[in-house]
Amino acid sequence: MTIGKARHRPARAMLAAAIGLAIFAGSVHAQNAPSDNATINLVRLLVKRGVLTQSDADGLVAQAAAEAAQAQKLAGTANAAPATPGQVRVTYVPEVVRNQIKDELRQEVVAQAKQEHWAEPGKLPEWLDRIQWTGDMRVRDEFHYYDKGNVPTMVDFAQLNRTGPYDLNSGNLPPLLNTLQNRTNSLRIRARLGVNVDLGQGVTAGIRIGTGNDNNPVSTTQTLGGGLAKKDLWLDQAWLAWKPTAWAQFIGGRMPNPFMSTDLLYSNDLNFDGVAGRFDVPVSDDVSTFATVGMFPIEYQADDFPSNGPAKDASRDKWMTGAQIGGTWSFSEDTRWKLGLAYYRFDHMRGELSSPCSIYLGVNYCDTDDTRSAFMQKGNSLFLIRNIVPDPASPSRYAQPQFAGLVYDYHVANATTQFDTKVADTPLRLEADYLRNLAYHRRDAFRPDVGVNRLVNNFGAGDVSEATYKSGPVGWMLRATLGDVNPHAAGDWNVSLAYKYLQPDAVLDGLTDTDFHLGGTNAKGFILGGSYGVSTYAWLTLHYFNAREVFGPPLSIDVFQLEMNARF
Repeated sequence: MTIGKARHRPARAMLAAAIGLAIFAGSVHAQNAPSDNATINLVRLLVKRGVLTQSDADGLVAQAAAEAAQAQKLAGTANAAPATPGQVRVTYVPEVVRNQIKDELRQEVVAQAKQEHWAEPGKLPEWLDRIQWTGDMRVRDEFHYYDKGNVPTMVDFAQLNRTGPYDLNSGNLPPLLNTLQNRTNSLRIRARLGVNVDLGQGVTAGIRIGTGNDNNPVSTTQTLGGGLAKKDLWLDQAWLAWKPTAWAQFIGGRMPNPFMSTDLLYSNDLNFDGVAGRFDVPVSDDVSTFATVGMFPIEYQADDFPSNGPAKDASRDKWMTGAQIGGTWSFSEDTRWKLGLAYYRFDHMRGELSSPCSIYLGVNYCDTDDTRSAFMQKGNSLFLIRNIVPDPASPSRYAQPQFAGLVYDYHVANATTQFDTKVADTPLRLEADYLRNLAYHRRDAFRPDVGVNRLVNNFGAGDVSEATYKSGPVGWMLRATLGDVNPHAAGDWNVSLAYKYLQPDAVLDGLTDTDFHLGGTNAKGFILGGSYGVSTYAWLTLHYFNAREVFGPPLSIDVFQLEMNARF
């Protein structure tokens, strides 16, 4: 764009006037002749920078010359010495007028220069103004302490499903969890780097990469060591969002958790794949409401399952749908109450017993193998999902390679509340969270396709019977934090105390916090914490998790973490 375009006519007129003043001060010679006049030099600079074309510059000079000649004629200077070719003489223009014209011209030119970034040395291109970088890092020293009274053997069903199937008749032990041996000074890091881009008209995009030991959904923590090998980076987030109005936003892709929740239900590192809508509607200056809905694929069944079988299975895609409503009430500048009520429905998560499966004939799959969970931790009730046909040649000793599937569906109702206030000018936050799996019915553990001969408890060992089986659908947590919840300056601090109680089948154990009881459900205990800011962007944190089982054989695990965090 140039000053010569129609929408820049005011600037062009002022520039022409300024050239007229320059002509008054001296003579305007050929375009390439040297000039001591600053205005003429400015015109040449604008031509050189590409702001003015040569023809526009010539036109401005000609216009100024014509206007100067007209002014000379009107001023009655007929007796003055005639101008030589290439010169125009004009009458005196007051200095105040000249200064006003120069100021207005300077403002117009500088404004355009800033907008187009051609007169600011080192200025970045305009599109970079629409990019926002975000990131954080954490270095942690972690300690795991196991009570000596813990059960000595506990099956790691998550590992069994990842690397299995496990042959019950192999004579070898299945994968087992560590329940007795302490682990100290485990150095770990977390690093995440993201970029958010404003695409205009309410559209934004976000991409974030992060560390992680593997591609599990609930942690981006990376353990150091490993022979000093380089560490992995994963695509942590990738989303597009559209905000058509001030109160509505729609987002799709791999996104941050769109719901108001705590780590009782979802790990703080958990991101969601899918689509969601968020609606924030103010009611008054002190009250606002919100609603969030979304659909999220948990796991797609492979199109060709079973890959080496001629008959392909119908789709058993696993989905989560969620809806939440809530509100925020501001009672004063320092006092606020927030409440959210949610319902999360997980479909097709329950395992299914296979059709009779003749492994002894060389078949290496059963038709419900894909109903096992893609990712688990520990705590949920499980059963063996393969209905293996005995080998007629060896009916008492035949291969029984098994996978484990979930006993229950999970339809979780959740109420979360948060109250912020100040005590003697010190921030205080009180939180409470309650949830219940509405799909839990104890009798489902003994339905015909499960039965006590197939039921296994991820929280126990040995035979499980209807008399000894225990589980539950309830979880709750209380937490108080005194001080700045998120330190933002050197000297900021906080201390916190929480109690968490989570029965085995209240939620999916694969989506919960990985630190408390080292992940999963069937856990209860205290959490102590504190943080201290060492700069605007860095702070120290201590956490102590004291947890034990709710039901089943003893499993007490204490976790201690010392870490330094930074954000940028």
